[in-house]
Amino acid sequence: MNVSEKMKRDWNQRAQHHARFWIATENYQTEEVFTQSGQGTAQALLEALKGLFQPSWKVLDIGCGIGRVLKPLAKHFDALVGIDVSSTMIAQSKEWLSEYPHVTTFETSGMDLRKFQDQSFNLVYSYVAFQHMPRPVLEQYLAEINRVLTPQGYLALQLPIGPYSDVPIEDTIGIRSYPIQEIKQKLRNNGLDFFKATDVPQLSTDSNQPTDHRFHIIKKIHTIKPALTVEWAQLENPQHPSPLDMHLYETYADNCVKLGKPQEGIQTLQSLVHRNPAHLSGWLRLAALLLETGQVQQALSAMKELTTLHPRYQEGQATFQKLLKKCAHLYPHTIPSTKTHKCTDSAHKQEELNPV
Repeated sequence: MNVSEKMKRDWNQRAQHHARFWIATENYQTEEVFTQSGQGTAQALLEALKGLFQPSWKVLDIGCGIGRVLKPLAKHFDALVGIDVSSTMIAQSKEWLSEYPHVTTFETSGMDLRKFQDQSFNLVYSYVAFQHMPRPVLEQYLAEINRVLTPQGYLALQLPIGPYSDVPIEDTIGIRSYPIQEIKQKLRNNGLDFFKATDVPQLSTDSNQPTDHRFHIIKKIHTIKPALTVEWAQLENPQHPSPLDMHLYETYADNCVKLGKPQEGIQTLQSLVHRNPAHLSGWLRLAALLLETGQVQQALSAMKELTTLHPRYQEGQATFQKLLKKCAHLYPHTIPSTKTHKCTDSAHKQEELNPV
């Protein structure tokens, strides 16, 4: 599995789970809330482009999802195109954008723009997409953006700019942050630059909060000819779990409880721990939610499975024993065995026991 295949797999799983949540994790609860968030992003883009854009421009959205920003932009431009690595996102975009025949969407590799001819677009923009991509993928996209932009074309770039941060290449949702000198060099290497000096962001002094989600306007300064034959090596650890991914699945489950949908939260957590059995806090949250909803036997079964998989996880063992004692009078004939698990497998001796 290479980077493109990993991005496709992960983002299709997220889109199948709940596309709106994975596009706008704070503004997904209803279609109205989701739509308003798209309008806000579209307005921010238009404000950043004030005095520059024309309705006749052809526009490309990289990482369009189901078309959250494309829909409100449809009344401002004559032709818009959206691309996404997820076939599930694109399938849903067809319905979301069905009223706008001048807006089209396509599934791509998530790494290039080879679908489009040279100098096809006056404007390329991307919002909360590049920050999730490995650095080599961003580098290739910048070269491709140069190729598809017209000579006077612009890139509206949203990217966390501040202290350097990175995550493993297998992580398809973790946030990458770029120091200003790094992003300036990457832009110049690919025939691009900030539109004017005042657009160059300052370094953030807060390492936990890089530059906000504003758009930075980038201009094309000269044409380059990027190579389109890049071969991506197979990933060494394609099953690597992203801490942010796990956290967001748990967040969704907690939100389900708040919205009065605990069973949906339980199903989300069950899917999460079965896909990543090493996510220990997910098991504990699953058991707790099962208990909260009166599903005591299921909670016991979940804790038994956790302690079987991770016999050296002390918090799991202690929680299981407490639960057994508390429930013994309720299920005297059906309580799972209380036998203490001993670690005899050398692999278990080295397993990571801290929750993600």
